[in-house]
Amino acid sequence: MLKSFIKYSSAGGLATAVHYLIFLLAIHLMLWEPWQSTLLAGCIGALTSYSLNYRYTFLSQAAHRKILPKFLLVAGVGIIIQTLIVAVLSPYLHYLLAQLVATFSGLILTFIFNRYWTFA
Repeated sequence: MLKSFIKYSSAGGLATAVHYLIFLLAIHLMLWEPWQSTLLAGCIGALTSYSLNYRYTFLSQAAHRKILPKFLLVAGVGIIIQTLIVAVLSPYLHYLLAQLVATFSGLILTFIFNRYWTFA
């Protein structure tokens, strides 16, 4: 399980980099609120994450029609939770700190569900 978590975290690192890039662009260029930026970035980051986890982390050979709906459900719940965390915390903390809390919360939650349900 530790090896899976390390691979999941490294794939997630790239997806997270994409997430943060979109998050910051949405805040600074589009002038969106942090929670709106998290929602957009989470959706784009989830697509990146799916591709990496399917091919690299879990080495899945299952049909996308079997795995993708599960992944989208897990990602959707993770995105909603992260968006809520940012919405609640950003009025009190710097938006990047709020996003960091949301990121770590989402990492643990989505790893468990993806490891034992989505890609099982």
